[in-house]
Amino acid sequence: MNTITKTDKDLILQNLSATDWDIDQELSELETVMRQPDLPRLRIEHHEEGKHRFYIDYGESYLAGKKQFSFLRAFTLPAIVFAEQQVRALWQQDEDHPRCYSIDGQVLAADPVSKSCEQCPESIPGFGSCKPKVRLFVLPLLKQANRPMVMALSPTSIKPWREHQLRLHRSGLPAVAVVTTFELEDLKSEEFRWARVRVGIRDIASRENLMAARAAQQSIDRLKNRIAPQDFSERGDRVDSD
Repeated sequence: MNTITKTDKDLILQNLSATDWDIDQELSELETVMRQPDLPRLRIEHHEEGKHRFYIDYGESYLAGKKQFSFLRAFTLPAIVFAEQQVRALWQQDEDHPRCYSIDGQVLAADPVSKSCEQCPESIPGFGSCKPKVRLFVLPLLKQANRPMVMALSPTSIKPWREHQLRLHRSGLPAVAVVTTFELEDLKSEEFRWARVRVGIRDIASRENLMAARAAQQSIDRLKNRIAPQDFSERGDRVDSD
């Protein structure tokens, strides 16, 4: 059996309930032993004709017919950004774990290339193979996407994000105070075509938004302490091992 139908799931839940299993407790214990919270990921489909779009990656499950991916109809994504991390990884193709990595400047690899990212030759732009990203934890404000998610900004999208942060800093406001907008800008070179994220604001965050973001922030501690393969799964994120 590779998949479970909805009928199968209903029967499973009935059997568990009939035999005095506490389903909520079992699911809670399962979540406890997982290495990280199961947050969906906001990703970008880079289209060769420039028709780029956001989509949500929910991850694989055993349920038959359940979609792993959901494309967003909106071209502008409004969201509350409630946490950020600077992550780096030297990740080779077909490897399950990065050769070296850091989170917010702290090198966490067991056998790092260098003790400091600032002194590491692999972190030199245009020369080194270590890929920098900004990992954002966001609360999308869309009907089809209203739960906490993770979005990893590629190097070309980091600059617009930093410019957005600079304007917020000059305004005396943290990022969580506003409804941030993310849009896709078409870029191309002789080799390929891709989307860069443009960043702006739509509104101030409501008290309801802030309460939801605060609750989400308190639930991601385990995820913030590690780098996942999904953080570095875009084209160019990993280098050939040859």
